Amino acid sequence: MTISKDDLGKLILVQSVDSDADALKKRLAQIPEDIAAIRADTEAGKAAMEAAKKKSQELALKRKDKEGEMAAKEAAIKKHQGDINAVKTNEAFKALLKEIEEAKKGVSEAETVVLTLMDEVDAAVKAEKAAAADFKGFEAKQGEMIKSLEARKAELEGQLAGVEGRRKDLMGSVPAELAERYDKIRVRREGVGLSRIEGNLCTECRVTLPPQVVVNVKKGHTLELCTSCQRILHDIPTVTSAA
Repeated sequence: MTISKDDLGKLILVQSVDSDADALKKRLAQIPEDIAAIRADTEAGKAAMEAAKKKSQELALKRKDKEGEMAAKEAAIKKHQGDINAVKTNEAFKALLKEIEEAKKGVSEAETVVLTLMDEVDAAVKAEKAAAADFKGFEAKQGEMIKSLEARKAELEGQLAGVEGRRKDLMGSVPAELAERYDKIRVRREGVGLSRIEGNLCTECRVTLPPQVVVNVKKGHTLELCTSCQRILHDIPTVTSAA
């Protein structure tokens, strides 16, 4: 393929623009991952808050159940005490007293448990309120981080649109066959379709090039590819997309 150094110069600018675009795309691809990580952290914080709330509720329910049990035993004691006058035999009287004593023992044990649960419930309620307050601040902070990332995403998308527009304009001035060859090589070679020679070396893969290839590159009249990485070779000093 016959080319000119002017064509290669334009293509070098395209590669510089492509490099900018690749960097922007990489940063854009990272943003959804960052947002997902923030949301996962938020959900973990919410789960911790809900766990504290659940523990508080479970302890309160346990306390209520134990208080109900204690009340039932106290009612049984009251009933048994009322039944004493109706007892006809000594055996029945002793049995009733025994039931009253067992019920009183049960009340005492339940009361001890209730007192312990009261302390646990108080501590759990405090922990629940602290967790809710912490999560509220944490959630707000996480939300701000997501908003910032979404704003950054929009900014990067705007920059990418500009870069892609510049690429389109530049490629419009590159011969179609050369542009197509460059794009195919770029896809195969991790986004880099060109390589500058340095002495007799390909600067991308560091392979020593045949002397005739180097001579042809310096003349700049024919398309020469690296014998190893197959990138398009040139000897033009590096330029940037801003040039």
